[in-house]
Amino acid sequence: MDDRMRILERLESGEIGVAEAVRLLETGAGPTPYPAVPVVLPAWVRRLWHLVFWPGVALLLGGGLLLAHYYAGPGATGSLITGWVLFAPGVLVTALGAWLQRAHWFSVRVQGHGQRRITLAFPLPLRPLAWLLRVIGPFVPQLRGTGVDEVLLALRDELQQGRPFTVDVNEGDSGERVQVYFA
Repeated sequence: MDDRMRILERLESGEIGVAEAVRLLETGAGPTPYPAVPVVLPAWVRRLWHLVFWPGVALLLGGGLLLAHYYAGPGATGSLITGWVLFAPGVLVTALGAWLQRAHWFSVRVQGHGQRRITLAFPLPLRPLAWLLRVIGPFVPQLRGTGVDEVLLALRDELQQGRPFTVDVNEGDSGERVQVYFA
């Protein structure tokens, strides 16, 4: 009974998936230990939303002040045009910055032979991406019947519950190491 509880606890903490837990429970085998890969986004990724949000707020305020000046009294037409040119992108950039703060991120880290590291990270809009795949699915034969949109929605649900998804490929001491994670 103790092994079954450990398997269920590992499932609850996200260390193993549902399929692995079912397999372990059916075979009666105990949990197989494997090294956990820490999922840590680079520091610049966690601060990126500031670099987008606050300039958006500045554009929003500048455009709003110009529009207020125009509509408050007899102002030049330039104030109206410039106000809207600043205000509209300010709304979009501010919304993008707010979204980046809570967005799920896809990150790939590659470490080569000479200890050279390459890290790519970008936000991944899982719900709009799943919607797009559902819309174009009937027109792309390779996507029909694959259920990729459902996989993306399941991944989004797991990430919202605080369980990141990690793939770690290590080719040994002389090889490359590739880490792919969603957080």
